[in-house]
Amino acid sequence: MCSMAQLMSSSGPVLVYPSIDTTASAMTLRCGSVLFGTVVPSVPRVRSKSGPVLMSWSAATAQIGDRRAGAELGGRHARLFGMAEPGCPPGWHAVVVRPDEIESGLGRGMVTVGSAAGPALVGRETQRTAILAAYERARTRRPVTVLVSGEAGIGKSRLVAAVTRDLPGAPLVLAGGCLELGAEGAPYVPFVAVVRELVRRLGPDRVRALLAPAGSALGDWLPELGPAPRRYGRTRLLEEMLALISRVSEAAPVVLVVEDLHWADASSRELFAYLARNLAGCAVLLIGTVRTGELAAGHPNRRLLAELGRGGDVVRLALEPLEHEHVAEFLAALDGRPPDPSRSARIHRRSGGNPLFVEVLRDADEAAADDLKTLLLDRISGLPGPALEVMESLAVAGAELTDELLHEITTMPEESLATVLNDLVGRELVVAGQAGYAVRHDLIREAVYASLLPTRQRRMHARYAGALASRAPDGAALAEHWAAAGEFARALPVAWRAAERAGRQNAYDEQLHLLDLVLARWTQVADPSHLIGADRAAVLEQAAAAAFAAGKSAVGIAHCTAALDLLDAAVDPHRVARLLGLRGRMQNRTDGGGASDLERAITLVPPGGSDASDALRSRLLSALGFVGVVAHHPDKVRHHADEALRLAERLDDDRLRAPALLVVAQLDGAAGELESARSTFGEARRIAEAVGDEHTFLTTFQWEADVIEASGRYAQAADMAHAGQQAAERLGQARSRGSMLAAARASPLTFLGRWDEALVVVQDALTEDPPPLYAAYLWLAAADIARCRGETGRFETLLRQLTEFARHTLGATEAKAALALQRIAWALDQGDPGLADRILGEYLTPPPAWPPHHLLRLAVLGARVQRARRTSAPRNRQVAHQTTERLADLDRMVAGVQSATPTLTAYRVTFHATATSAGLPAWGRAAAAWRDLGNRYETAAVLTDAASTALATNNRPGARSRLREAHAIATDLGAEPLLARINDLIDRGRLGDAATAPARNVFDLTPRELDVLRLLARGRSNPQIAEDLFITTNTVATHVTRILTKLGVATRTEAASRAHQAGLFDTRRH
Repeated sequence: MCSMAQLMSSSGPVLVYPSIDTTASAMTLRCGSVLFGTVVPSVPRVRSKSGPVLMSWSAATAQIGDRRAGAELGGRHARLFGMAEPGCPPGWHAVVVRPDEIESGLGRGMVTVGSAAGPALVGRETQRTAILAAYERARTRRPVTVLVSGEAGIGKSRLVAAVTRDLPGAPLVLAGGCLELGAEGAPYVPFVAVVRELVRRLGPDRVRALLAPAGSALGDWLPELGPAPRRYGRTRLLEEMLALISRVSEAAPVVLVVEDLHWADASSRELFAYLARNLAGCAVLLIGTVRTGELAAGHPNRRLLAELGRGGDVVRLALEPLEHEHVAEFLAALDGRPPDPSRSARIHRRSGGNPLFVEVLRDADEAAADDLKTLLLDRISGLPGPALEVMESLAVAGAELTDELLHEITTMPEESLATVLNDLVGRELVVAGQAGYAVRHDLIREAVYASLLPTRQRRMHARYAGALASRAPDGAALAEHWAAAGEFARALPVAWRAAERAGRQNAYDEQLHLLDLVLARWTQVADPSHLIGADRAAVLEQAAAAAFAAGKSAVGIAHCTAALDLLDAAVDPHRVARLLGLRGRMQNRTDGGGASDLERAITLVPPGGSDASDALRSRLLSALGFVGVVAHHPDKVRHHADEALRLAERLDDDRLRAPALLVVAQLDGAAGELESARSTFGEARRIAEAVGDEHTFLTTFQWEADVIEASGRYAQAADMAHAGQQAAERLGQARSRGSMLAAARASPLTFLGRWDEALVVVQDALTEDPPPLYAAYLWLAAADIARCRGETGRFETLLRQLTEFARHTLGATEAKAALALQRIAWALDQGDPGLADRILGEYLTPPPAWPPHHLLRLAVLGARVQRARRTSAPRNRQVAHQTTERLADLDRMVAGVQSATPTLTAYRVTFHATATSAGLPAWGRAAAAWRDLGNRYETAAVLTDAASTALATNNRPGARSRLREAHAIATDLGAEPLLARINDLIDRGRLGDAATAPARNVFDLTPRELDVLRLLARGRSNPQIAEDLFITTNTVATHVTRILTKLGVATRTEAASRAHQAGLFDTRRH
């Protein structure tokens, strides 16, 4: 599309024809101070119901038909829209208008073209083709997300505007941009703009008809959509936006553009990712632009980009600087004449191929400035005072401004303002969009803003805020501008109201930002409590609650502590109890602690009070039960959970019932009552989802996965945790809760030997920058795999991170236990049983208060350490005495574990085989226990120890068969340290290649059946096997039936066991 700047440039003639004439006579039109003229002999008649039409040369002299471009006539301003045709001679443009418009509107000097595209687009054919291909897929209801990235000025917006302008199929293009000022204060900014544009295009009645009839959460965005429900969850807003876009796309393809994602507020990032994941079956192309130079380490958008890469159809387009020939082509398009080679080479070198810098250098005195900021300011230095004031107003606003707002801010007469805007558009400093005007590029806006003296900045912010006050009295932007103006007495009440609104929309990051603004300026105004109608403690409590919901525990703890310092428990015990309870929950999320805060809180709310008091007590008791479960103190938890549930039942309150049931379910699971626990988890999950208790809802997935894993059903546990991860993403809690669910999923995957899959889960979750405790569990999963694979550097890095975490953490019993086990195992793997024993000794006097599975794993490791010590010093009586004493301590610890699950049984029989002189039958029971559970690494480790016992009794065939299976498993896993032990036993036992050669296929399995059997033995389900082998699920089921028949077994577990015993699997990696 031709821009008005091009029309008003001196690069060539502009042709203007009256659209009612089939033959145009010579005519001249003066528009403001710009003269349009010249003639062609004939122009086709153009009919347009929507107003004036901007046509290119070739469209004006060739066929019109479907190439006609629509336009919009708004009041006395004509905004002309159209498309550029490749046949247009360089520097020539044609505008087709009606004579009555020339007389009544255009002749008064306000012609603008709504284009952000700027000058010509060159050197981007590959990217243009990729977006067009993505759009074609989207048109067939295969939605695509396109991310366009690059440095500032590289042409992201220009590319998107150029491509979306020419898309076939008449798509509905909806665009919204993120704002730099107050990016963390106003939620959903670009999407509010999208919905506003949709209302403008379709009308409020049609949009309301597409929304929920009982009131839409989007009513909080635009009042014309009707009143929003008084209360709604975050999920409802996300789902309503998804449903709206989906329904609109049923009539025509939708292209949804979100500009400047690097400035996106947290809620907008979440909604963008939500749409990208869930727009299935819709004709929607989702486009985002992001300035990569803004994404420092830890920037939230790094997590967004990583999350988008995990699913869906995502196309990433990184715009690189232009090559020399493209810069020359760009200059030719700008100048309307062939470029001067030496000049284009010089500009390419100085601009680095950045299109915006090319434009700046082309217009500047090239020797006058060495830095970009000076060059950008040179473009406005010669502006008259009124034009400069408009530029400053637009720069301070940081957003598109309507004519009315600009008129109010600048106080210019309308005609003068129109002339100034016309001039700024012609200079390519300002663009006219659908809603108003904006500085053409952020770099220009930033340079203009930075050039203002602080007093001028404050004055301009105050002007803008004054104009906004009557239009958006509760808006986050108004609060930000009053604060930037230094008008804190005006900023505080607005920020307080905007925070309440953000909280109602579940935009917790933005709510926290606004509340922090209130707190930061609290002491700079007189009587702030009167201004906002609340004391400082109330603001701190609200900020702490927002931080908890946003997953920012450290900030929330600080706010709770500050609020508690202002309150007296004797005067307001319930308020203090609420804050203590909140701080305790966040402390638990940080390091597993928090029990002392919760215990004190409960003492402040005795039983038998009012309903409100009993409701608070129930919540606190459930929270204390939660903390007790995390700390593995079930004996201290049961009565808290029972009382919380009794109070919930008396009050008949599902919001109290769900968290109490959660704790009860976990206690049942810890007691080995699996079926009862799973039933109660299901009930708690159903109730929590119904009442919008997202914390309890997501915790049911995590804890149920833990209970299932403890029962030895690793694949089911991984599936349950995965379902929880998906729910967390759907609810926008991928960081605050999804990361812990990722750890709950990685653990069973690691047990199953699906190490690569586990590492992907871990790495994805770590990109979310999870809270410290959650990160520690993820590091532990990665460390376990790194150690087993012998990845020394990686393991030592993770060990340092975990050690640092443990040093600064008071609680986190389970994480610290797992760290201790890793340290012992690593020392043993490194051939230093003495160091391993010294670490072991730190935890045996007295035995640690660890979860049962950690205690028994410690016992097994301890027994292996003693076995290694005896082997390294067989005649050392002191070592023999020490190992005997140590094994007795370990035996007593094992006897003290009362729980009985398949996993604990496997640890027990392994300890017995390792710690005693039991023969091969004991080792056989241990290997069978791990094999039945599907724990491939432990199976191989036990088989290796059993082979060592077999060799000690000169049972070479027994050693050979066990080492063959162990070797195959260790090779497949890439468990190098274990493989080294196996090869050492083969060499010392002189077993030769026979120990690692595959056994003969005595069961007459076909090659495809062997492929299926190998995957089956790894714990893969039929659908997963089908996907891996590119066959159908029914075909897999047929193969499995035949395999079971040929092996003479009844179950998949027995089939895997029989195959390993027979050595059917080749040692090569399959």
